[in-house]
Amino acid sequence: MGNSQFNSSKDGEGGPDREGGGFSDYQQTRTAAGAPGGFSDATFAPPVPMGDGRRHLYGGVASRDGTARPGAEGPPGDAMDVEAKADEGEEEEELVPTVFRWEHGGRQVYITGTFNNWEKQIPMHRSGNDFTYIHTLKKGKHAFKFIVDDEWRFAPDQPTVADIEGRVNNFIDVSDFVGYTGEENFEANRLKQLEANDKYSQCTPDLDEYTKEPPPLPPHLRHIILNKNPPANDPSALPVPQHVALNHLYCTAIKDGMMVLGMTERYKQKFVTTVYYSTMPG
Repeated sequence: MGNSQFNSSKDGEGGPDREGGGFSDYQQTRTAAGAPGGFSDATFAPPVPMGDGRRHLYGGVASRDGTARPGAEGPPGDAMDVEAKADEGEEEEELVPTVFRWEHGGRQVYITGTFNNWEKQIPMHRSGNDFTYIHTLKKGKHAFKFIVDDEWRFAPDQPTVADIEGRVNNFIDVSDFVGYTGEENFEANRLKQLEANDKYSQCTPDLDEYTKEPPPLPPHLRHIILNKNPPANDPSALPVPQHVALNHLYCTAIKDGMMVLGMTERYKQKFVTTVYYSTMPG
């Protein structure tokens, strides 16, 4: 994890390990984008399944022809102990809590990347059709990719980077993250960043930022209680509204110079719907 991974000299790819999960060849489009500064193509390359279904792993490294690379048996125990002690002696780096999102469906979604050396497939938490996962990253640039129903996928709505063979990964840059260190210091750092960005440039703004359509109305808000027929046993009462429709202001189109507004509120176990009639000037 961290910037050191992006300067790795690995020339192979490794496959993430996941219990009970198979691999299938991922499909993706080639892009002409180059790797941004500080990235290593070898490190960015995601694991590729071998032709015979086997995965030769050590530290996320495998040869392209499916055979284990020489010297891939792993370092001796003494070397690992030395590395562990060295890590313990290093000063703790600032970690950045980062939310990863997948919003393109699927039954089971996993994530892996340079933050875990492409070694593990981490299950993401599902909420409806979206999947999220929170991971603390070291400051720097990190590449990642999703495994959706055992297929390698990248999110097209997130920043991407392609290696020389056309494999596309998502990436995120948390180098400029500023942690909250107190109201006074935090505000001073924020103003300093704003001053640094307050410069003239020749960059054309993205038109999509100004032409985006408003978000669609959630389906559950389309059930307007004033548009429903009253119960047959009590025509003077309205049906029980959905709780998600409470405290929302609904309005009709202006007709004959009149606009009608309605809002439903709850008091203990009772629901009260108030209707406002407003005349339009002119």
